[in-house]
Amino acid sequence: MKRIPLFVLILIISFSVAIGQDSKSPEAGNAYNKGLDLAKKGDFKSAVPLFEEAIKADEQFAQAYYMLGLSQRRLNNNTAAMSTFKKAIEVNKKFESAYIALGNLQTSLEDYGSSINSYNAVLSFNDKSSKAYYGVGNVLYKQKQYQDAIGKLKLAVQYDPNYDSAWNALGLAQEKTNNLSEAGESFNNAIKSTKKRSRKGSYYYRLGNVQIKLRKFNDAEKSFKEALKFSKSQNIVGGANFGLGEVYKALGQKQNAINAYEKASKKRAWKASADYEIDLLKNPDKYTN
Repeated sequence: MKRIPLFVLILIISFSVAIGQDSKSPEAGNAYNKGLDLAKKGDFKSAVPLFEEAIKADEQFAQAYYMLGLSQRRLNNNTAAMSTFKKAIEVNKKFESAYIALGNLQTSLEDYGSSINSYNAVLSFNDKSSKAYYGVGNVLYKQKQYQDAIGKLKLAVQYDPNYDSAWNALGLAQEKTNNLSEAGESFNNAIKSTKKRSRKGSYYYRLGNVQIKLRKFNDAEKSFKEALKFSKSQNIVGGANFGLGEVYKALGQKQNAINAYEKASKKRAWKASADYEIDLLKNPDKYTN
């Protein structure tokens, strides 16, 4: 089950501090601040009782419910997190971040109908919410409703042009519908929008795959090499080397192709496919009728 990455939580926590506390109780505010400090450090187990203390001092402290829910989810206590997010929404009917967090949790649990309802609840009072449009588009993509997903994801990037995850999802959906040029543009926008190296590597890898399909082999070569530069993921490293093998094979560079496939073969997920391509290049007579 997916956990919220720590760097994402730090951004959420920073936002929580920026918008201020919504409690009138000094006791609640003090406990909340202490909980935030611990959550920033990744100590969610210790943060939970402090957020609970804040709520006990002020049962209408919506922000404390929200941060408690995020901490519970980080600790994989998803049932409690679900209830806590709903309580935050009960206290504040237009608490956008709580709806999004609830929808994301429901999506991770594959409760897609409920997650779409949560995202649509946001759109009922904020029809420019990029996160809500992304949430709906992501669910539609998972349900293989690619054309509908594209419409929602385009709205997500319209309202937040630097939303790299939305650009990436849009590219994936466009690739599924064979809109390859558009997919390439979306992956390029994802690359430009992210500052995280691992994501940049993933986006370059996906761009390279699209460029191969478009038979833009020189561009694909550059993209796969960029993927290798930015990513340490075993799957991306193996996939990028396999992609380079495909590029060199298409360009008639047999030895370069073999070298690239051999590198891909060192990654377990790519070994079978890479070994087959190596054997095909080294022993073509085996595969002729």
